Amino acid sequence: MPPPSSEPSLGGSRKQGVDYRPRGAGDILEPMDIDPALGLPLFSPPLDTEALASWFDSGYPLEFCASESFDPSFIRELSFSGFIPMACRDEEGGREILTPKLHRERAILDPKLVRITRTAGRDSRRFVLCVDSALPEVLERCSATHGEAWLRPPLREGILALAGHGAEGSLGRILSFELRDEDRLVAGEFGFLVGAAYTSFSGFRSESGTGTVQLAATARALETAGVLLWDLGMPMGYKEALGARTVDRGQFLALFRAARSAPLSPDFSFLPEKARSLLTRQL
Repeated sequence: MPPPSSEPSLGGSRKQGVDYRPRGAGDILEPMDIDPALGLPLFSPPLDTEALASWFDSGYPLEFCASESFDPSFIRELSFSGFIPMACRDEEGGREILTPKLHRERAILDPKLVRITRTAGRDSRRFVLCVDSALPEVLERCSATHGEAWLRPPLREGILALAGHGAEGSLGRILSFELRDEDRLVAGEFGFLVGAAYTSFSGFRSESGTGTVQLAATARALETAGVLLWDLGMPMGYKEALGARTVDRGQFLALFRAARSAPLSPDFSFLPEKARSLLTRQL
């Protein structure tokens, strides 16, 4: 599973004469600062991330903002509001920069509508799907697979620290899924669960076909646990093949907030389970 999207490029992204100030979102970005390297609005906690998301939807032309804070609680708040936490490095300035992303278009899937291919069913026989069994290794494998362009060391540290905090009320938590062949980790992903909404941040596969099995088994696990919305980030062909549909930013926020507020508490206590059993389970 590739990263959710490409990282923001340094330089050349600031458009002269464009007013990035919020309209109708209070004082969340006052005074407005622009990061000199990225040309993006620069902000710091404490921040009303719900108002920030609404501001993005009110006509903000880009998909990223910037911050120099990697505080785990800040990462949680951004994730709670529908942002995917990403990061980049300003080599010239020697800075690590958090670049939360709220896509103009998002791929989403109702887990019960997942399309499971015959190949995934056939190849699933020898695998087991686990949950929260190896987050540090999943992070390292994602970084090794996709590079550190956006999954920067301070972001990985913040995610690990956030996972170490556990769940705090209704604010959500980091979640990881691992596909294993006996003791070998062959595919996996990590993301954020809040209410009945789960957002995939990134994933990896180490053998041909294991990524397809992991995605299919994860979808069935999400369905079994009671998740209503699987947020897959940037639209891509393999996500469409899985059954995802593309929605615009406003539609995404409405659907995400509804699933986040659903009176459900997804339960993954049935994992680990054989992938084949998940794919053939009658719900």
